Amino acid sequence: MARLATLDKPDEPRSAAEDRAAQVLMTAADLIFRNGFDATSMNDIAQAVNLTKAGLYYYTKGKDDLLYKIMAFAMDCVERDIVAPCREIQEPEERLRQIILHHLNVIFVTGGAITILTEEVNKLANAQKQIIVARKREYLDLVRDTLGQLKESGRLRDLDITIAALNMFATILGVARWHKPKGRLTKDQIAAETTEFILAGLLLDQ
Repeated sequence: MARLATLDKPDEPRSAAEDRAAQVLMTAADLIFRNGFDATSMNDIAQAVNLTKAGLYYYTKGKDDLLYKIMAFAMDCVERDIVAPCREIQEPEERLRQIILHHLNVIFVTGGAITILTEEVNKLANAQKQIIVARKREYLDLVRDTLGQLKESGRLRDLDITIAALNMFATILGVARWHKPKGRLTKDQIAAETTEFILAGLLLDQ
């Protein structure tokens, strides 16, 4: 499956096929997240996306392949909408802030299950696992490098950089687990409060 344009980029051309493929992946991700990988059948997924089982196999070779495609799509979103734009930000504190905000936006746009399922990497075949792990490491390295710059400038609390980065990711993924689209807080409010919460735990007061 080709890399897919993310859904919050209305100014960028997307084909109907790309949109449909993204819908299939996001719906499947939500079902697998809610019901568990083993308990979710291809029939369940086909019914949820209004396809026959044969039609679903147009998008995937099977459930294991589908899980890999979900993770690959998640990493496409991370690389396109977080890593690429945030790498261009020179000031490390602003870069960190934007990494958090961009990641939360990816969650809000694609649905939390897409991102959460990247934690299930051990269920992949070894070759696929290595690909996803390498792509996740690229993102981790961006955050670690950013925290390292903040540490050198005296802005970071006395924290281990790797542990700090992983705890940051855990907090962001926590939002994906509890966020309800029709909850009392808007996405902007959740993003703002979550960002300030994370930054307060990482940075020293000026």
